[in-house]
Amino acid sequence: MNKRKFNKSALVGALSVGILSISMAFAAPQDAVNQLNTNATQVLTILNQANGQNNAQVRHQAENYAIPYFDFERMTALAVGAPWRTASASQKQALTEEFKTLLIRTYSGTMLKFKMAKVNVSNTPVVNKNGREVIVRTDVNTPNNKPVRMDYTMYQSGNIYRIYNVSVEGASLVTVYRNQFNQTINQKGIDGLIAELHAKNGQ
Repeated sequence: MNKRKFNKSALVGALSVGILSISMAFAAPQDAVNQLNTNATQVLTILNQANGQNNAQVRHQAENYAIPYFDFERMTALAVGAPWRTASASQKQALTEEFKTLLIRTYSGTMLKFKMAKVNVSNTPVVNKNGREVIVRTDVNTPNNKPVRMDYTMYQSGNIYRIYNVSVEGASLVTVYRNQFNQTINQKGIDGLIAELHAKNGQ
């Protein structure tokens, strides 16, 4: 498999192994590690139920499991960058919904490719911003491919940690999209980006 192609898929496929669902009385950076470790196993268990006839159902089940534990609004703000600050409330809402749909749709189409993956989660999280940000490092191993390094940037939200960025081999998901989004915004404005995302999601 072409490494560049695999890494592109991995940016969104990373969502399938970064799921959070453990409820904790007291959150700590190590709990972020535990969440990724435990839930990666659970998601892969869901994916392995796919038999070719129930793939849509399995994708939907995994999506529902994953979606609540990602901060799509924060991911959208980071992906849009500076223009986010000048967007209206309705534009921000529309951008978030369209970006969320884009990620979910791409995720749904690629995550089954990762059902045979083995995820090794580092037990040493990186804590930044006086504890307000935790980066958990993982290696995703798939048959006939070299391990792919994935870093999950998370923050504490109540008694769990939520993901708001994923980096694959040092390439940030939100940065990749920011480069695309800024080009569209410069040419067509924020409404133009919303329309472009909506058109893609309608395909």
